[in-house]
Amino acid sequence: MDIRTAFTRAKRGFRDDLRLHLVAVASLVVAFLCLGAAMLSVENLGRVADRWGQAQHLTVYLKEHTKQNDIAQLRLVLESLQEVEKVRYISAADAKREFAEQVDLGVDAKTLPTDAFPASLEISLSETADPERVASIADRVKRFGAVEEVETYRDWFDQMGTLLSAGQSAVAMLAVLVVICVLAIIGNTIRLAVANRRREIEVLKLCGATDSFVRSPFLLEGAMQAVAASLVAMLLLLIAYFAMRGHVEATLTTLTGVRTAFLSPALALTIIAGGGIVGVLGSALSLRRYLNV
Repeated sequence: MDIRTAFTRAKRGFRDDLRLHLVAVASLVVAFLCLGAAMLSVENLGRVADRWGQAQHLTVYLKEHTKQNDIAQLRLVLESLQEVEKVRYISAADAKREFAEQVDLGVDAKTLPTDAFPASLEISLSETADPERVASIADRVKRFGAVEEVETYRDWFDQMGTLLSAGQSAVAMLAVLVVICVLAIIGNTIRLAVANRRREIEVLKLCGATDSFVRSPFLLEGAMQAVAASLVAMLLLLIAYFAMRGHVEATLTTLTGVRTAFLSPALALTIIAGGGIVGVLGSALSLRRYLNV
């Protein structure tokens, strides 16, 4: 079978049944767009989880009206620990100002209640610090009279891991649904295309055409539909990503410490190539059922 001849016949068939194929492609674009958006969300969530999982961090909230001598003594104790890399003091006024700069609430920072922003010590720990050792340090710091609360963020990390696992499971289920959707849509489209070209197929068989010669254009049409739909979906997702990035990038980066990123080229190409393979499979299943050659 000459692949160039098969491709030429597939293009002619695509042109002859253009409306039918465009409807199928439009339906598949929605499916691939949903899958791509879900994968983009999970991938960025995974980046945040990796970043936060590597960063060892404690926040020590101080009681109101704590004396500077007590704060200095506490800092000295913390900085003497080998697991501690850096200790940063943030006053209530500084916390209030930084919050107003990082998050746009549409109100003046001066109107925010000062009580909602207690003074704190931000402690950066080494990445090799043992979690049990970090928990022990937090328990010891809580005993200081100047300390109101110590946040280790372990519960937050656990919830992030649970959310990431749930997101990955949801993407896997969505991928299965998209595969079923592609098989169904392309299968029905090819079935209608076969019906429209029944007389042509009969003439080809009378002229001695082989089964593979008759089937090949339909297989290519199924692949072309899926590849076109997945490619358009990736382009639309990329446009939407850059359109929204300017509005949310600064806030998300400030809150998470991680810049958002689009799907990797390898992953995008995998989606497109996978769509083409499923498209061929959908065509083959439809031809096996509706085309007796």
